[in-house]
Amino acid sequence: MNSSKNTPNITISTGKLKGLKLLLPASSTTRPTKAIVRQSFFNTIGNEIIDCVFVEGFGGSGSMGIEALSRGAKEGIFVERDSQSAQILTHNLLCAKKRAKELQYRIYTQDFFTTKDILHTLQTYSILYLDPPFALREGMQDIYHKCFEFVSNIHNPYIWLIAFEGMSEQDMPQALGKYARIKQKKFGKSTISYFAV
Repeated sequence: MNSSKNTPNITISTGKLKGLKLLLPASSTTRPTKAIVRQSFFNTIGNEIIDCVFVEGFGGSGSMGIEALSRGAKEGIFVERDSQSAQILTHNLLCAKKRAKELQYRIYTQDFFTTKDILHTLQTYSILYLDPPFALREGMQDIYHKCFEFVSNIHNPYIWLIAFEGMSEQDMPQALGKYARIKQKKFGKSTISYFAV
């Protein structure tokens, strides 16, 4: 599988997979998390990533979840409904597993909003990372509100942190169900908002 000449690879920055290059989906509905955003997120949570389950709700290339695995996450769970993106994601995870055979992960090729039962079964300290397609895309106008409603109805006590990466202009609520917004960090057009119990 070859990446497009016009599409840069993403490189894992730290940990057991440092230097691993990931392919990017060609899909117009996916966009990679910028290196500075990934670095900031993992610097913010620090050692909290170790032995946790990391759930990437809009998987794309899997860059956040694979970085989490590289830094010591116990398991990665990736949800990606687009079949082409899911193929790239699978390829990237297989390449990662060649480097570190102990990696544990699951891929679900389905809409994130149908994963309630999957999230309910988690019985290990878990982090949910959501980077939905920007709402300005066609058909995605209500994507943030759907995410807010979904998160507000998460009741699994093991999911202790939820991070949203989204448009900086998007108004983020102070609370989502039992989760309170504890921090925001802006990176130009993108902002990460952290919600914790």
